[in-house]
Amino acid sequence: MGLKFTELVDIERLQRLMDTLYKATGIPSGISDLDGGIMTATGWQPICTEFHRVNPQTRQICIESNQQVKEHINDGPFIGYYCKNGMIDYACPIIIEGQHLANLFLGQFFFEPPDDKTFRQQAKKYGFDENAYIKALRQVPILERQTVENILMFFSQLADLLSEAGLRSKENREIANFLQEILNAIPSPVFYKDIKGFYMGCNKAFEEYAGKPREEIIGHTVQTVFPAQTANAYHQMDEELFRHPQTQVYEHFYQDKQGRERAVLFNKAPFQSIGGEVAGLVGVITDITNQKSIEAALTQSEAKYRALFENMMNAFVYFEIVKDDSGNPIEYRFLEVNDAFERHSGIVKTAVIGKTINETVFKADDTGVDWVKLFNDTVRSGKALTFEHELKVLNRWLLVSAYSPLTGFFAMVFSDITQHKKNEEKNQHYAYHDPLTGLPNRRLLEDRLTMAIAQAKRNKEQVAVVFFDLDNFKPVNDTYGHDAGDELLQEIAHRTEACVRQGDTVARIGGDEFVIVLPAIKTKDDVITIATRVLQECRRPIMLRGSTVAVSASIGISFFPQDGTDITELTRKADVAMYTSKQKGRDQICLIDECIRSCS
Repeated sequence: MGLKFTELVDIERLQRLMDTLYKATGIPSGISDLDGGIMTATGWQPICTEFHRVNPQTRQICIESNQQVKEHINDGPFIGYYCKNGMIDYACPIIIEGQHLANLFLGQFFFEPPDDKTFRQQAKKYGFDENAYIKALRQVPILERQTVENILMFFSQLADLLSEAGLRSKENREIANFLQEILNAIPSPVFYKDIKGFYMGCNKAFEEYAGKPREEIIGHTVQTVFPAQTANAYHQMDEELFRHPQTQVYEHFYQDKQGRERAVLFNKAPFQSIGGEVAGLVGVITDITNQKSIEAALTQSEAKYRALFENMMNAFVYFEIVKDDSGNPIEYRFLEVNDAFERHSGIVKTAVIGKTINETVFKADDTGVDWVKLFNDTVRSGKALTFEHELKVLNRWLLVSAYSPLTGFFAMVFSDITQHKKNEEKNQHYAYHDPLTGLPNRRLLEDRLTMAIAQAKRNKEQVAVVFFDLDNFKPVNDTYGHDAGDELLQEIAHRTEACVRQGDTVARIGGDEFVIVLPAIKTKDDVITIATRVLQECRRPIMLRGSTVAVSASIGISFFPQDGTDITELTRKADVAMYTSKQKGRDQICLIDECIRSCS
């Protein structure tokens, strides 16, 4: 008749024992029957219970890993393997009287700090809440391989021992010796003491930790085993545990034999007598010096990134994605902004933190942009979006980059480009306008004249081109300086604009030369009338630097279509007429075939 593990061992007592050992060692474990049924389980990590064994895909991976273990469990004293979900597990068979009765599992830990990037990719791949997933990852213990294998053998042999106790009784001394050897195989210091504080047992590692042989430890208290300051600290923690019987975890620093400071973690738990009263405590000491160094490095790294975040030139906004009951994103809540956000937007942090997009000045009614839809499209595409936006409510232009760095979160980086946009507008203006007078330049003049000719052809109209430059402008420059000459040109430009009709174009094409385009004219006399007003305005004295200055103008006119049908011919004819005016005494208006001197 085959044996059954449940017939040999009190499962409830075994569970309590495994729970206590977990409190002391911090290593998750479990015992299952050959059909995969769980008989004991303790310390299983949230990363498995809340993520890997919940998600259908990762749960299937767990099942596949368990099947692999089942197929190879008898290949040796134990099997160590990497679960496809990234965790490390160990397992060994429990064999009693030559029969394989159960399997012991030890797992859900790492041998070295895990690669965050890998697990962040897992979170994204399987749709886990990344922050919660990484938080669970941080709880997974990091152990040395030899430590794990030794503790596995300890658990395995302990399970064997408990099972065999159901078959036969053994001498207490044999059991004690057996347990002592197992304890000695554990590299971490292990000890246990009674409720009065006297050491009842320890392993070799604890002897090395205390710096004394077993004979000087067993039957003694901390006051005789450790220096006074250390002993007092240990004694206070023991008394606290006995007053409040529960798992006790704390850190301690000490100097090793080489004088180096080491950090250790105490895991202590009470044990009970047969009567159910607290009879003493068991403790395990784990060296966490390397872990503390890693934590310090991570803290320093976080501080660097925090400093970068706070001092970066661009504004940075971190959002939480708000979803409806169906999991669809419906809003974006401000979680954090940096100092540059206030500089670039003009909005204080307190005005947005904790609020959603549509509860701030970014709401669609004020900006003309549906930010929620824009962000949703970006999340769905998985690609960063960069665009310029005029935030009219704040009279600012922003250059915005938006992307989703983590599932459930969204980031926006922007800078104030208001001045840049103003400069662009100014450059665009100067591309078509004279910077001194603000009048259209030659480029815009040609565009306007082209349009006027095209319109005249369609409507069978006339167009006049009026060229003029100032007489005696050079003496003004020479006498009063270039600044005064510039003022004179600005005044002439202003007066000329006042002489023409709405829709006419007055342009400066260089030096003291001006051109007027008069579209849709009816008669030659209409043009002469406008040119006469210009001539008279140029004659009118101008005050420059406290002196009265008088100039005049020489004007030449050409007509479409009589004098030409394209820009080149019309401007050439008007220029010829203007120089005819100068040759015939200046201060007059000339057409191609006649000159007119206006009365002053």
